Amino acid sequence: MDDGITVEAEMFEHREVKPQFFNPCCFGEDFAAWLKEQIAALEVSGFRFSEIIQEDYGWGFWAWHGREPFWVALSCVGDGPQEAPAQWGISVNYDPGLNLLKRLFHGPDRGALQQLRDHVRQAAASNAAIKIVPLPRYGP
Repeated sequence: MDDGITVEAEMFEHREVKPQFFNPCCFGEDFAAWLKEQIAALEVSGFRFSEIIQEDYGWGFWAWHGREPFWVALSCVGDGPQEAPAQWGISVNYDPGLNLLKRLFHGPDRGALQQLRDHVRQAAASNAAIKIVPLPRYGP
């Protein structure tokens, strides 16, 4: 996974717009909670996780390895309620936030980032109700 994957899953809410949504495409609260639970074993490896947070595109949570901040984001593909099968985007990225010095002079711990990405992909792939959607191939 470069920085994200697309999956199809019916086990997470994608039809009913909830009153707390910022906009009608903020599905994924239950998906984010499920994913965070699935990768919680990483705490043994020095990771710690924030509560899940609503964003204007969906939901996410912070994962820190030491002082390294990573953002795990989930978004339902589309602009509102989806029919079956619902597609979801999951991304895992290094995000130093507004810290300009870290942005300019510090890169991520690539090993920790890859470990987090691998666990996210493994969690999705290990559940029979979730199908990883292959990326389209362009060119020869």
